[in-house]
Formats: sequence, structure tokens, C-alpha cells
Amino acid sequence: MIGMQGKVALVTGAARGVGARIAERLVEVGAKVVLTDISHAAGRAVADPLGESASYEPLDVTLEADWERAVDTVAATHGRLDVLVNNAAALHIGTIERTSPETFRRLQDVNTLGPFLGTRAVLSMMKAQQSGSIVHVCSIDGLIGMNGLSAYASSKWGLRGLAKSSALELGRDGIRVNTVCPAGGNQEMYGPWYEQLASIREETEAYSNNRGIPGSTPIESIVNAVLYLASDASANVTGIDLPVDGGTVAGRFMAGFNTL
Repeated sequence: MIGMQGKVALVTGAARGVGARIAERLVEVGAKVVLTDISHAAGRAVADPLGESASYEPLDVTLEADWERAVDTVAATHGRLDVLVNNAAALHIGTIERTSPETFRRLQDVNTLGPFLGTRAVLSMMKAQQSGSIVHVCSIDGLIGMNGLSAYASSKWGLRGLAKSSALELGRDGIRVNTVCPAGGNQEMYGPWYEQLASIREETEAYSNNRGIPGSTPIESIVNAVLYLASDASANVTGIDLPVDGGTVAGRFMAGFNTL
């Protein structure tokens, strides 16, 4: 079992879904966790049952001042920060013609600028410690292309570029930077598109069923990957993209070929 005793972690987008479960698991394995989000009541509702090992801080990841305030609070409360999990994200599904420039910019701000600002904000503490792990929750849409996801995919490809460059830049300061690239995650993000997706159910089911391991990716598998990269178990791992996708990026499973 991965242990995080004595570690302090900050998790963005921790009010629901994958982010909430990451925070819970970090507490379970011994870490002190600061949960952050823009949904304050929901964030506190996740943090409160976790007891003294968890606290909630409001944080809009697109605002540099919010990052500075949140990290200052961590420094004042805990005196250190060992792990930053950049999990907060925004999704848009739509063709290029149906994606406004404003929507495109919003996704870049949340999904790419947010982790950049977060990385900048934690560097002073992590460099002073000569240690730290930054884990970006990316997506398989940052590894392979898909139609209808131009805004989202481009923001996640940008996040991977940020991760690789910063891994090289920060490794000599003892700071590791990696990405976890899941197939799916928080199903609530798909809410605005449920009706449209229901109308193409056959296609969406084929998308997940034609993987090496068919079906949806369990949240626990995503969380386990984040914990591995956050912990000392991955002490010599930096600059990688860890797909948690049932083999999606490996290729397409052709059922008929298993009979040949």
C-alpha cells in the first residue's frame, strides 16, 4: 500500500468526482490534504467528514491571486507542500463551427493556464524543500485526437507540453512533474450533452467497448495512478504520460480478428 504519512497535498477540483476521491484517498494513506474548488459548499461537504487531515480553500484556478492566497495558507498552516494535483477541468463538446472563441479561451484558461499558475505558485516552497510532485490530471484526448473536441483536446495537449517542459526544468530542484491520462472521469461533466449523447448511444458504446479492456474506466483506477505519481513509489519518474484507458491509445480491438 502506498503511504503518504507526513506529506501535504493540494488538490484542485476536489468538490466532486475524481478530485473528491483523490482527496479522500490521500487522507486514507496518511497525507494532510487541502481541497480546493469554486463550488464552495460542495467542497466543504467533501472536506468536513475527512476530519483534521483535510481542509477546504476556495480557489479559482484561472486567477493568479487565488493561487497565491491558497498556497500562502498552506505554508502558514502546514509549513510545506509535497504534492500538487491539478485536477480541475472544463469540458466542451462541439464541432469547430459550434465552438465560440470565448468557449475555446475558457477551456485553455481552466485546463492549461490553471495548472501553469499552480505550478508557478508552488515552486518557491517546493524548491526550498528540494522535493515535490506535481500531477496533472490530463486525458486520453491529450494523447489522441477526436472530432468534436477541438477546444478540450487542444487544452489537454497543451497541458502535456507544460508537464514535459517543466519536468525537465524542475528535476534538478527535486520536483517531478507527470500527467495521468484517463479515458473519462467525472460523468457529471457530460451533463450538458446527455441528450445529444443519448441519440448516438451505439457509437459511444462502441468507443469504449473497442478497447483492449472494454467499458468505462473505473474512478479508482484513475485515483490509483495519481497516488502512484504523487508518492515516493515513483521517486525516479518524471515527464511521463500515464494512460488509464483500458488500452484505448494502444489501438482498436477488432473482435473478428480473434477468430482468425
